[in-house]
Amino acid sequence: MEIKEALRTLGLEENPTQEQIEQRMSILSRRIRNGEALDAAAISDAYGLLTGKEAAGRKKTGKIAALYRNFMFHYKGWVILSIISIGIIAMIAVPIFFRRIPDLTVSFAGKYGFVDEEIMRNVLSDGMPETEDILVEVMYLDDEGESGEYDAGGRTRLSALIMTEEADILIVDDKAFNFIRSDDALMALDDLVNDLAPFIDAGSYVYGIDFKTGERRIYGLDVSGSGLVYKSIYGADERILCVALRTGHYDEIKKAVEIILTYGE
Repeated sequence: MEIKEALRTLGLEENPTQEQIEQRMSILSRRIRNGEALDAAAISDAYGLLTGKEAAGRKKTGKIAALYRNFMFHYKGWVILSIISIGIIAMIAVPIFFRRIPDLTVSFAGKYGFVDEEIMRNVLSDGMPETEDILVEVMYLDDEGESGEYDAGGRTRLSALIMTEEADILIVDDKAFNFIRSDDALMALDDLVNDLAPFIDAGSYVYGIDFKTGERRIYGLDVSGSGLVYKSIYGADERILCVALRTGHYDEIKKAVEIILTYGE
């Protein structure tokens, strides 16, 4: 908008005083408030141009834009890195925050592979109809390197499994059992053995030392003779059933262990 157009819009002669501009703006504003159909945007632009307020606004906006450009010039890399970092954190955190923890998880950890991925889940679901969400998984752990130890990925996966509240029943080979025991991440099974005494052969007990008291306690059950386990996986001959220390599903675990031990009888 040019000066002549601004004067015409406000209905002023050339070279008006500041007081005349303000008086005319006051009149036009009152007419707009009273419902008269005037172009309020054009009037506002004209007023801003004649009083210099538009230029001040543009100058202020220009300063802000300059500051923004200067900031981005010096910190653009950090801004991009921060956005990427926030995105990565969101990708990790959102699924964790919203994921549903299964009602029961059975994890085979060791040199195992599935023979039948569904049979364990189906048998447990049939025997535990009130337990809706049962997860059965295999975590193959490689120890074929020169050191004979698990590779870094295997150690990380196993440590992550036992430190979460999602781990319940673990069926593992000797090496995985000793690895988990070294982290003191297994529940002593004395109470479970007492609860399921009629179904458990005392010869299947796998003992360990309680790191806090020094007592010899039961930390695993040898289930290598279980028909259900045999039909579920192939691989290492050792199959030790143990329970994660941080589990919150003891009742479900007790029922599942009974089913695993008595399958086929």
